[in-house]
Amino acid sequence: MPDNILQTHDVIKIKEAELVEKLKTMSLEELEFHALNIMKDMGADRYPQIMTTVMQTLQEDQGEGYSRFETVQNTLQNELPNKAYMSDIYARLAAMVMTIISRKYADLL
Repeated sequence: MPDNILQTHDVIKIKEAELVEKLKTMSLEELEFHALNIMKDMGADRYPQIMTTVMQTLQEDQGEGYSRFETVQNTLQNELPNKAYMSDIYARLAAMVMTIISRKYADLL
């Protein structure tokens, strides 16, 4: 594995500012790999359905008082069966999911 590719546990542990920079340069495949692994760690085995739910919620929740990021974060928290002990795991996963969606479906965001 090349040096510039992170392990999923690295994505969870690195500082938030560094994560944001890494997300900008990660390939779509790498982003999806990490998002899938984190979702699996949190008890979810239905990545496509969760992504669909997130996108539907983003389309439906126009003007509900939450930012799009908060909407994604709340949706992930509701959809993932195992609750996280790290308070920022949902924020990190939401950042990855938002990046994936913005690259795949720019018109949604």
